Amino acid sequence: MKTSTIVKTVLDFDVAEYVNAVRAGGRRQLDPALRGRMADLYIDLCGVLTEAPGSIDTGERRVLRLAELALQSEWKLAATTEPHDERDRPGVLEGPRGTRYQPYSNVRLLNHALGTQKHSSDACIERQCRQALRFLVGSWLGWEERTLRGQEPWAHLDLPTARDAGERLSRLSALDDAMAAWPRLPAAGAAPASRWEDYLGEAGRSRILEYLINMPQTRKHEENVFLRLIHLTEVTTSGILARTVAGNAWLESGAYAEAARCLERAAELAVMQFDIMLVLRRTMSVDSFLGFRNDTENASAIQMTSAQTLHIHLLGIHPAKVEALGEMQENAFLLLYVNRHFRPLRSLLQELPQDTDETRPVFAAARALDEILFRWRRLHIGLAHRYLPKETMGSGGTSGAPYLSGFYHDRIFDPEGELFPHPVPVSMPPLDERVRARSVFSPFN
Repeated sequence: MKTSTIVKTVLDFDVAEYVNAVRAGGRRQLDPALRGRMADLYIDLCGVLTEAPGSIDTGERRVLRLAELALQSEWKLAATTEPHDERDRPGVLEGPRGTRYQPYSNVRLLNHALGTQKHSSDACIERQCRQALRFLVGSWLGWEERTLRGQEPWAHLDLPTARDAGERLSRLSALDDAMAAWPRLPAAGAAPASRWEDYLGEAGRSRILEYLINMPQTRKHEENVFLRLIHLTEVTTSGILARTVAGNAWLESGAYAEAARCLERAAELAVMQFDIMLVLRRTMSVDSFLGFRNDTENASAIQMTSAQTLHIHLLGIHPAKVEALGEMQENAFLLLYVNRHFRPLRSLLQELPQDTDETRPVFAAARALDEILFRWRRLHIGLAHRYLPKETMGSGGTSGAPYLSGFYHDRIFDPEGELFPHPVPVSMPPLDERVRARSVFSPFN
């Protein structure tokens, strides 16, 4: 197919039709012909973007780059339904396919909206993360309120109990109030736009967040909630990571005041991340989670690149994690951090005196960040024990809760606030000695 024909076909694609089709029946029920057309368009578009750099003007290229992010997800998901011609493009069409974490949660589109791939400063990334957080929490709150009033037709199957819905609204309202002074994005509009170009710019970021990233496999209300939590976790993690990387760089240059400020900002976002996770923990039942878990297939958070990267910049790569990282195609590249030149925050702090006027604020901020992230990991383990029946494997191929339990004690400071050695020894207790989850059907769940 000629380049001009491919470009025209992509530009003429009706984005609104695609979004409405997903919302009507869930992504899993998407018309195979539509998904197949999008997968084929992705293959053709990859060729255009890599082989014809001078044949497309700058404006069109921006639109095509955005379209490629959405089309790639459907190309990856198409592997679970039927094979597609990959047109002999090695190096371009590589990577794991199927219902993996990245296409399931449209992470590339989310990162596009955050601007994390544009070599932005840590302050710019944090600002855009706060904009996105405020928008996503407001969007979630409005959707829950419309659902409760019976005015929301999207993802309205298997609704939460009245008690859970009420507590969820209360917690989301509190989060929304806490963000009242944060920067705001423009409204997304009452309906999805039909043209890719309408998803560019500041208003386009809102449309991406509202219409293009949250695409559940099913029409079940709680799967939609689960995806919203994933996106909020991704956004907070990106902000924490940006500030942590900057803080490490300031430490290496001896600018301690700047390093402390970056770590303080990271800790503020980590507190918000913890509160967001509590919304899920306090308001989603075990039965609701198990009701959609099989539909997520291999979309495991273990494939979450931002979280793995943050952990590495904080603690380095634990020797016991090398094998697991190497087996995940999405994250195997992170093993490049296993080199003598890379120093995570833990290593940098070990080289500093703790009792000087210059370094005390650094250690205070680092302790606050380490503590809240430790609390988050502990909560995450609790979620795994709560929602996964005993001996259930994690969807990413790990042992699930036991895998998480083995690493969550690897942190920068011990409970008394002293630096831990590097790395903290990891051990997973025998199966019969691990913290047992309550029965799935316990009245306390």
